[in-house]
Amino acid sequence: MTRIVIVGGGFAGVAVAQELQRRLPVRDADVTMVSRDNFLLFHPMLPEVAGGSIEAHHILSPIRQLCPRATVTLGLVDQIDLDKKTVFVSHGPHGAVTPIFYDTLVVAVGAVTNFSELTGMAQHALGLKTIGDALYLRNHIINMLEEADVETDPARRRELLTFVVAGGGFSGVEMVAELNDFVHQTRRYYHRVRADDIRVVLLHAGNRILPELNENLAAFALKHLERRGIEVRLETMLGGATEDEALIKDADPIATRTLVCTIGTATNPLIGKLPCSKDERGRIVVSSSLEVEGWPDVWALGDCAAVPNQATGALAPPTAQFAQREGKLVARNIVARLRGDAPRSFDFPGLGQFVSLGHRSAVAEILRFRIAGFIAWFMWRTVYLAKLPGLSRKARVALDWTLDLLFGRDITQLPLARGERVGRAHYEPGDVIVQQGDIGDLFYVITTGEVEVVRYAQDGSEHPITHLRQGDYFGELALLHAGTRNATVRAVSPVNVLTLGRDDFTVLAKNWAGLREVLIDAARERGE
Repeated sequence: MTRIVIVGGGFAGVAVAQELQRRLPVRDADVTMVSRDNFLLFHPMLPEVAGGSIEAHHILSPIRQLCPRATVTLGLVDQIDLDKKTVFVSHGPHGAVTPIFYDTLVVAVGAVTNFSELTGMAQHALGLKTIGDALYLRNHIINMLEEADVETDPARRRELLTFVVAGGGFSGVEMVAELNDFVHQTRRYYHRVRADDIRVVLLHAGNRILPELNENLAAFALKHLERRGIEVRLETMLGGATEDEALIKDADPIATRTLVCTIGTATNPLIGKLPCSKDERGRIVVSSSLEVEGWPDVWALGDCAAVPNQATGALAPPTAQFAQREGKLVARNIVARLRGDAPRSFDFPGLGQFVSLGHRSAVAEILRFRIAGFIAWFMWRTVYLAKLPGLSRKARVALDWTLDLLFGRDITQLPLARGERVGRAHYEPGDVIVQQGDIGDLFYVITTGEVEVVRYAQDGSEHPITHLRQGDYFGELALLHAGTRNATVRAVSPVNVLTLGRDDFTVLAKNWAGLREVLIDAARERGE
């Protein structure tokens, strides 16, 4: 019996497993799928989850139900030994490693989010790649509306109600459209939030949004977004982020507490460890049949592979439509190899592309036909609903859309985790980290950079106290005494800090013998 191991439980990996179970008798192959999650996430509908029009679990389909004949192993692949034909999987709370041996290997691990190239993005930008990202973003948007509704400072209210999305591709455009609809449709429940307080911005480095689409459709999309009140800034590059600013290269920063980044993807780190050929972007080089060059019986597809498309003469784009077709082809080629037949080349021109623009409008390019407006939006929903796996999921999403049409969007926040935890934050020179007079909520440890501590007198004059650097800490006195900040802390250089919430800090101080006294003595030495 042939042992087939599929690494990755996304569109590509699931398509391989489903096609194999249709084409191979049970006695001929043992199919094992290794996946980080036990579900298939329908990525095209993530913006609607973040926008509150679809329930999160309705776009999650259990892999064990989709692929009933495959053995599903949950875990992370630490290493693939191509010479020994072994996949090493870590799983469980203690990271136990299990080797899985194979005769045929399929690599479909996809891409990962990478914000490391831009300062402060990892700490302050919000991604949109996982279901957790979408739920967190939805909660965050609601929280900004809640805070703005009680904020009395107009400047701070505008900052809270400014929403920035970076990236003018499919994901960015759909996300900014959903976000704009969400905040404007739910604004009526927040009596002190006015429509002109809300600012929604789309940043794009190119000279037009949606470069994958026809220029006329992209122009229609741009006009529709602007007509809906979205500020589209073309040829604008994001330079980084702080807690309250989106940093723009060669331009003034945008004051905001919400920066959604749909750019910044990278090849899965696992791919870098494999001893096979890779292209300039780090993707696995495969033949036209999607077999890894130089490694027989190893196949790669999806976002982690550079897949040549015979229909277009270019590489296949990293979309669900192509990933599913690649998966079916790989499964058929594996069966052909087992039966001694020649594998086929990937030859798929694509059926079309849809982009939702919000407010019941979309643009579509289907088999050379170009459609825009309500008809395109209706077709977009119809096609995606048809592609959503499972009849029960289709029914649930259709019901969500109906309820959204009748009753509007749900603004209930969904707590995802305990509120206190160790966090990270980045600040630019001049940023105020702690403001004198504010209630203490966080304890800070400096990991890089320098800050200055100053105190303001009643007449408004500023008095320097000290400078703090890597390894120093601040913010402890207000937490120890349950009071307000007695000084202001301001970044002198770019600063990265670790933060600990009030509740966790209190537990630590109470149970760590002598810590309270050490912190108080240190504050006295600083003159606080």
